[in-house]
Amino acid sequence: MIMKVALVVAMALGVSLSALPTASAKAVAACPDGVCSSKYLNYSGQKQINGYYCGPAATRVALSVRLINVPTQDSLAYSLGTTVNGTDHIGLVTTVLRNYVGGWYESKWIGGSYAAQWQIDLLVADVRLNINNAFPIVANVVGTATDTNGGSHSYSGGHYLTVVGYEQGGNISVIYDPAQGVQYRMETRSLAHWIAGRGYSA
Repeated sequence: MIMKVALVVAMALGVSLSALPTASAKAVAACPDGVCSSKYLNYSGQKQINGYYCGPAATRVALSVRLINVPTQDSLAYSLGTTVNGTDHIGLVTTVLRNYVGGWYESKWIGGSYAAQWQIDLLVADVRLNINNAFPIVANVVGTATDTNGGSHSYSGGHYLTVVGYEQGGNISVIYDPAQGVQYRMETRSLAHWIAGRGYSA
């Protein structure tokens, strides 16, 4: 149905369907009432091309859900001001995401060493809302966290990654990690504590 609507709009405007943002062709109506037990987005994963490009790589994954012509990591690194020391803060990611896909994104900060319960609840709600509407979350994490399979992921200097889906109504986040070029699942509560001291774009 969404494809049909996109085609009708494209014909009316004299625009090729291939020129439309991919979000027009990717179903977000699987959860019309906003309530799903699980949802996964189609994205283009790409491992970061060097040790300090996690910000550009994670941002690129998020944009790949909505754009046909996805910017390169180098292009995004320039926009983000990324240097050999990395990407300074999540606010830079939010600005770049908004520049490409409009005003959806804003920065959310989690101060301190651990997330408070209200911050965990907010992240669960943001994961569900963003994924239902095909806007992946980019998160800036620091320290060590464990995924649902018991795998340990440690970034003492900080790291950026992308939430591309959820399970259990948002209590489990599906993460694409550009450092390893892999996808794994993590309790959203654990992800919130991993973000603590940093922030996320949602």
